[in-house]
Amino acid sequence: MRTWVLLCLLAAVCTAVVLPPSRTTVAECIMCKAAVKVAASKAGAEAEEFDKECQKELKIPVEHDECEKFVNEHMDQIIHALESGVAPADVCKTLHKC
Repeated sequence: MRTWVLLCLLAAVCTAVVLPPSRTTVAECIMCKAAVKVAASKAGAEAEEFDKECQKELKIPVEHDECEKFVNEHMDQIIHALESGVAPADVCKTLHKC
């Protein structure tokens, strides 16, 4: 029994050391992709359009405030990345959101 517990403890410690904690959440990645989709479209980066896309893509009930907060904090960076020539598929990776 002690051996089993020791092995489990060792595995947990090794995993914690090898795998750094994720700095972003799945929701942030999804919100970033939705923001890129809106910013890259001809409609432009309108907040209402992003909010609709954000709610649709998350597929879980989140408050409007979360999507609004994300767009307020990150939309300028997303637009700048797109204007700098970063491909839409790579923007969220470049900004470390996915």
